[in-house]
Amino acid sequence: MQGPEFYKTTGFKEIAMIYGDTEQSYRKTAALINRIRYQLQGGTPSRTLHECTEKEGGDVLNHIDEKTRSILAENDFSESGICENVKSEYNNDQPTKVIETQVLEAIDNCLQDKKDINVEDILKNPVPYEDPKQSTNIAIDDVNVKKQEETRPGGIKPERGKRKYIHNSIAHISRENVGYYVLNGHGIKNVLLFVMAFIFKNGLIGTRMQFFTDGHKMLNDVIFKCFYWYKNIGIILDWFHLVKKCKEQLSLALTGRIVRNEILEGLMPLLWYGLTDEAILHCIKIPKESIKNSEAFHKFIAYLTRNKPYIPCYAVRKELGLCNSSAIGEKMNDLIVSERQKNNGMSWSKSGSVALATVSALKRNKESDRWFKTKTLDYSLAA
Repeated sequence: MQGPEFYKTTGFKEIAMIYGDTEQSYRKTAALINRIRYQLQGGTPSRTLHECTEKEGGDVLNHIDEKTRSILAENDFSESGICENVKSEYNNDQPTKVIETQVLEAIDNCLQDKKDINVEDILKNPVPYEDPKQSTNIAIDDVNVKKQEETRPGGIKPERGKRKYIHNSIAHISRENVGYYVLNGHGIKNVLLFVMAFIFKNGLIGTRMQFFTDGHKMLNDVIFKCFYWYKNIGIILDWFHLVKKCKEQLSLALTGRIVRNEILEGLMPLLWYGLTDEAILHCIKIPKESIKNSEAFHKFIAYLTRNKPYIPCYAVRKELGLCNSSAIGEKMNDLIVSERQKNNGMSWSKSGSVALATVSALKRNKESDRWFKTKTLDYSLAA
């Protein structure tokens, strides 16, 4: 190679990046490969591994970005993701649903011990029961890691609360009995553009795009903004995050845990069965003397009202075997970013963090061998 640089073989990259850098620190990986090659002195330094991995991850991300631009351009999209030719097949807003008899049977099974809930109330829920064979599930979320300080005058750590973070966005795309693929990048909008291109590449247009999120308003708004051209789309609020939000906000709003737990005891079953209006009414009936923070209380009511279109009947979906949560997305956050980049004392540059996460996603998608040999990606759902 030019200058003092050595050519990196496929075997070196596989050991150093796939079995090394994505699993443990650069220092430990350097020690490992130098021991394998009997180079205990004068071997590959950890800094070189760092630079190689950052360059490789950057090349993969650039390849995905170019692939995305090319696919979107072929389908009449601008570089910013604006659809310049909305086709009739994009306007079908009616998803293929589970057969009605199956839904009614599932509701009957769920209400065997619930005499105070009516079938009609559950059927009014706005979230449809999509056919999993005709749906594409997409779990998307951000994960943050500590940003490396460019300068630290006098070696003094930054004050608490002033720490800056780097945002990695992870999207997990899956179809029943087909496979999955993980995409990552810096920023939700960029990753959603990758998702759009992936959908076209894999012929997923026409299926229901079912997103699973943590209910963050900005995230939901960006999803609808990017997919304004496609009508067969929906968002489901993850049950775990809904429960967490209820506990946190009611702890802030109510006078003590005893009162909070009493309210939660009646509130959570209503939300589990998708009865959001009844849940809001249940909260409004809370005596004023039990509310210590009216601002937090009204904020919680606004949260339930805002997320009503995204709160399904979790009980019936579970009975039908449909997905209820973004847990797989949270797990991808752990596997792609957190397990490697959130250890004690670690901080990262923007390019270094995103590049390492990209190599981890390459490994998760089983695309590393193809990439190292051909510098191309299959970019399709793995069997």
